[in-house]
Amino acid sequence: MGRMRDLDKEETYLVDRKGLAVELRDLVGSGPTPADTQEGKASLPGPYGLLAYGEAWWVGRLLGLSEWTEEGTQFLLEGGYDLGAAQALGLVAETGKARLVRVELPPSPLNPYRYLRYILLAMGKAEALSQVDRLLLEERKRLGPEVPLEENPAKFLAFTLLERTPLFYAPGYPGLAEAAQGLFARIGKSLSLTPPPTALEFFLTGLEARHEQGDPLAAVLLGRGAEVSLAKEILESRVDTVAELPPPEDGASPLAQALALWYRLAWTAYYLALLYGVDPGDQEVLSRLREVT
Repeated sequence: MGRMRDLDKEETYLVDRKGLAVELRDLVGSGPTPADTQEGKASLPGPYGLLAYGEAWWVGRLLGLSEWTEEGTQFLLEGGYDLGAAQALGLVAETGKARLVRVELPPSPLNPYRYLRYILLAMGKAEALSQVDRLLLEERKRLGPEVPLEENPAKFLAFTLLERTPLFYAPGYPGLAEAAQGLFARIGKSLSLTPPPTALEFFLTGLEARHEQGDPLAAVLLGRGAEVSLAKEILESRVDTVAELPPPEDGASPLAQALALWYRLAWTAYYLALLYGVDPGDQEVLSRLREVT
């Protein structure tokens, strides 16, 4: 891959032509809000249904809301890459009694946070959002380009994953492993893996076979608990290296922890792209895909 790039030198960041580092830094508080949001009060009536597509898909998994509601508010997060599904189901939703609220944002790999922020405010969950934002701001203090490698966990993890294929495992956080896979594909321009629902069985069998063939795999274990501990015990003899990312604050809500871990992985994917010498911003092909959806 040629000369090793230095994440502590300004010249390394010249490939970031679209300024994704600035978007990462300024993520907290960005995005639209319901027009009549009030502190501590739902701006849209419940009960709530949530259909989420494209860039918004993870919000549905995070919140665990029903997809449909006959009354209250039906959210439709179109996500920009829904391949026509949002339009079709939006027409169905318009025939019901619930108020239909459509949300679609300009494209960005960081939009899961913005869609989540909109929904939390609409449901009157400003306190839950405040906890998410607080953890993200704490993470930001040690993840930015100005923080040197030896003090920056995202830079360090990026070097650990360089020229390896990450395998993400996050048993305590619904959808986080798949969301991480999306970040590394879109920002890091790199391949990563997520295990099937029978993850431990997969680690014991499939990875044993691949390890014998010398595949350069790196397991990234997100969270704590018995499942994570057992996965570490199994994987240590089946992959090149195991990286553990515990929740940034044990007393925080699972929602806030999941977003904080996702945010650290977004920075990691960003630094990995720089190490590979590629622009971490969106490629033109994504714009064309969005147009046809």
